[in-house]
Amino acid sequence: MLKEFKDYLKSGIFLLFLIPVFPLCAQEYSFGLKAGLGYTINQKAAEVDGSAGSFSADSKIGFLGGAFLEVGFGKFFVRPEVFYSHAEGEFAFPDLPSTYSVDKISIPLLLGYNIYGPVDIFAGPAYQEFLQVDLENTASPVEVQQRNFATQLGVKLVLNRLEIDLRYDFTLDSKRNQLIDVGELMDEAYFDDGRLNQIMLSIGYRIFDTANPRRARSNRGCYF
Repeated sequence: MLKEFKDYLKSGIFLLFLIPVFPLCAQEYSFGLKAGLGYTINQKAAEVDGSAGSFSADSKIGFLGGAFLEVGFGKFFVRPEVFYSHAEGEFAFPDLPSTYSVDKISIPLLLGYNIYGPVDIFAGPAYQEFLQVDLENTASPVEVQQRNFATQLGVKLVLNRLEIDLRYDFTLDSKRNQLIDVGELMDEAYFDDGRLNQIMLSIGYRIFDTANPRRARSNRGCYF
């Protein structure tokens, strides 16, 4: 899995630089790294339904890390990213609590707007590649749709080269359902979907930034 992660990370960073970074309208651009935590908001996304009842994955804390490129156009900006995330949820099966974990690469393309001073809002689609999924106490591995899309939206606070990013990551429903064996508890149960939606909080550092402090953006002109 480590080799796959490195390959996807290299591909994702390469994709960042496929975005035109020197358009005539662009006033500033930056590149940096980010890391943080994710809190699962399941909302019946991942469920197990069997003879012992129906179960949804309870919230747990995961982590994330990656890179970003941001290109500014006046008060607007385009922000491609690539990051790895590990998310977890816990199924409270009777006498057999089981952790469900998801490792994936996300490549979002976000459109943002500087609403005031250091505060930006953003939203956009994200391509996701699932690297590994695991549900404890099952007789056979669970399977999910390996490639999927998500929607991300949030707000960030920029303080010179540092930024604090809070966003919601909603993975689209794959409509996938599979039969699983949960030991003696449920010989036959259905595992519905496999996504774990998250609230993500991260801290980023701008390694390279053409405007520091960058809030000068709002005072610069653009062609639109």
